[in-house]
Amino acid sequence: MISQYWVGQIPATPLSILVKDENGEAANLGDYTNITAKMVGSNNELVDLTGAQVVSTNKVLGQIGFVWPTDRSLFDKDGDYVLQLSLEGTNKLDFTTTHTIRVRELGRRTRGNVYNR
Repeated sequence: MISQYWVGQIPATPLSILVKDENGEAANLGDYTNITAKMVGSNNELVDLTGAQVVSTNKVLGQIGFVWPTDRSLFDKDGDYVLQLSLEGTNKLDFTTTHTIRVRELGRRTRGNVYNR
């Protein structure tokens, strides 16, 4: 799944994430006590997620909301960003598959993943 945002955007609506198990079914996240996010930018650099929140909207159905920071945009340049969740519980640590976030800038043309002015 790929989401699309724009350079400088501060999304008002949280990103809705459905965590699935290895069978493709909604994962029960009840055994996890801490869910955190990590994101890298288009050059594989870590993005500072200070001010962002990961909230469980329904642990039994594997539903998570990623709430964007409100004081700044995480998208300072165009390209593909990648988001991953870390799921921690007593004696367990799991990671979700990655989610691609495509960030565009109006007026730029794209050829594959390379953006040109």
